[in-house]
Amino acid sequence: MFEKYTPVTGCREIPEAKQDRKAAKRIGQYRISQKALYYADGTYIPLADISEVKVETMTVTTKGCCGVVLNAPALTFMAGGAKRRIMTDSERQTGKIYEAVTGHPLERKAIS
Repeated sequence: MFEKYTPVTGCREIPEAKQDRKAAKRIGQYRISQKALYYADGTYIPLADISEVKVETMTVTTKGCCGVVLNAPALTFMAGGAKRRIMTDSERQTGKIYEAVTGHPLERKAIS
């Protein structure tokens, strides 16, 4: 897919990122391995650079005739000195990514 995978700004590069991504498990639109969380655009966050993980609910307003407001589960990471937010399709995906990053399962009451 990509010739070179690059870390997000402020994060360290991991060796053999291309091979690591190929072995990564797909969770929704992301891929996660023992070393990194990969975005679809070819960038990644090394798991070693993540210092904090928060589970949140994002409010998303749709455009169009109705202007519907949706609540979507999200994860916010502190990595490379900046906040990085990813939105997931479901609480189940949020839980899987959280567990892969932190090493322990997400409590259901954590998503609010």
